[in-house]
Amino acid sequence: MNKLLLIILNCCLGSFFMGFCLGQMNIISSDVYNVYKIEDPFTKGLMQSLLTIGGGIGSISASILMGLFSRRKSLQITDFFGMMAILISFMDESKYALLASRFFVGVVLGLNGVLVPVYINEMSPKEKAGFLGTMNQLCITLGILSSFLMSYFQDVKLPIPFYQMMLYLPIIPCIIRACALSTIFKYETPVYCAKNHLNQQLQKVVEMIYQEKAEKMYEQFQSQQKSSERRITFNQLFSQKYRLRLFIGISLASLQQLGGINGIMFYSSSIFDQVTGQASQKVFYLNLIVGFIGVFTALLATIIIEQFGRKPILKYGTLWCFISLLMLTFLMSNSIGNTTFGKYSIVISIFSYLFGFGFSLGPLLFIYLTEILPDLGVSASGLMNWMSGGLVAQMFPVIASYDISYCFALFSIFNLIAYLIIQNKVVETKGLDKETVEKCFENQKFDYIPYQEAYQEERFR
Repeated sequence: MNKLLLIILNCCLGSFFMGFCLGQMNIISSDVYNVYKIEDPFTKGLMQSLLTIGGGIGSISASILMGLFSRRKSLQITDFFGMMAILISFMDESKYALLASRFFVGVVLGLNGVLVPVYINEMSPKEKAGFLGTMNQLCITLGILSSFLMSYFQDVKLPIPFYQMMLYLPIIPCIIRACALSTIFKYETPVYCAKNHLNQQLQKVVEMIYQEKAEKMYEQFQSQQKSSERRITFNQLFSQKYRLRLFIGISLASLQQLGGINGIMFYSSSIFDQVTGQASQKVFYLNLIVGFIGVFTALLATIIIEQFGRKPILKYGTLWCFISLLMLTFLMSNSIGNTTFGKYSIVISIFSYLFGFGFSLGPLLFIYLTEILPDLGVSASGLMNWMSGGLVAQMFPVIASYDISYCFALFSIFNLIAYLIIQNKVVETKGLDKETVEKCFENQKFDYIPYQEAYQEERFR
């Protein structure tokens, strides 16, 4: 188990890369705008929206990449592409090279956003899939927190300008993961090995994961070779068999972003500026708290996901987000928000929303999607996730220029819609294999499934 955890954490360096890249512009945007002489609002918006557009392209490309290469090689290709994307800004110190770099970095984020959850899901024993799956979100939040902590060096004398260092640092996790996958962690997933009849590799990876249960699990994976899911087409994805699951995947992936997380993460400094009266030191500490909340809730998710199922955590976490944003809308829409009490309440409401998101839709969404959808369905959901994030990043400042409370009102409505979908359409999947999940959807069993039945412990004895 210790070696498996190290393999998963190495894979999650792609998630750390994602978190750092998502947080870096929050810290260096003013320096970048000054150095590259970016003054018009459209180009400033492109700095964020190109990242999300690239993310959408990367998400849908992940399915193609996994169809052509193995899981491990797909991750290595992603790391190589990540190095190239960052090095573009070395070649020509112009705003056009920077914009191109942001777009291609976004493609890498989209690839990692699909490849990492799929790799973790296929590597993990069913009884540990939830715990190991939360490592993805934990590493994203650690990446965001690291980018916020790096602002400590903003006024320190460095060999290169601070903003350049921040742009180049994400190349490090790409190098480390690519090297580790080529040397000490040369494992394909059991699911991939079974599908492609790689019996020697299957034997090796099963022994590493299951140890004393290896022989039984090897036989089980071999028996699944004939029934292993073949690569499906878009037409098949929209067939009756997958239609409801695809609806759930695309809806929840879109609503995760439309629910406001990137509106707050991209523009938290601006919001805190208004609340604190542009007190830079207070803004710095508030942003650090944002990062620490993300890490704490991701750690919390690793505990509660083994105690409760996917559905209750998603449902109550989304309801928590809805209530927090409703409070934030009320505070922002009247004079109470201008009082000292109101300003403290605004900050607490933002932290409350981040807490609810951090243990529910944040870590659990793509764990759940890999359990109910084939690779292509996960990619399609990832595409909608990134496109929705880009829409929020582009429209948030526009709507906020009229009245920022309108933004939070919309976010709260989207969280309410997500809650209703989870309540009525989401099937509990804890401990279930994909065949059982398919039967649940075919029989329209949306109610809570007792874990004693769902867990199927005899499969692991």
